[in-house]
Amino acid sequence: MADDPEARRVSELLDRITRGELSEAETEELELYAQGDPELRAVIAARTSQAALGGGWLARVEADHRIARAERSPRVLLERGLGGLLVALGVVAWAAAPVLGPALAVAGLGLLVYSWIRVNHSQDPYKDIQR
Repeated sequence: MADDPEARRVSELLDRITRGELSEAETEELELYAQGDPELRAVIAARTSQAALGGGWLARVEADHRIARAERSPRVLLERGLGGLLVALGVVAWAAAPVLGPALAVAGLGLLVYSWIRVNHSQDPYKDIQR
């Protein structure tokens, strides 16, 4: 069944119902698949009621998961590791090199702040909410 393109498409459309992202064309496409299949019609009805019950909750959870995945990406881990290393080296070097130590610490903090803002602002699911 995993190799069946129609089954994959139906599964994708059912997932889009649950997330509340189904367009009119996709609704018509799903209706074509459901013609003569009462089991699929029952699944569509269940998914529709599940989407109405969730009221956007699933979209918020998925956005939170996107942020978590972005924070575990190799680029972010490298940025934050390098930022932490620069801060640590800056603090240690502060006594030996009063000019270089603070500069390293500030550069490391700047890199950490840049990394945090870049990940959290671009992935933030709540940034467009108006109160």
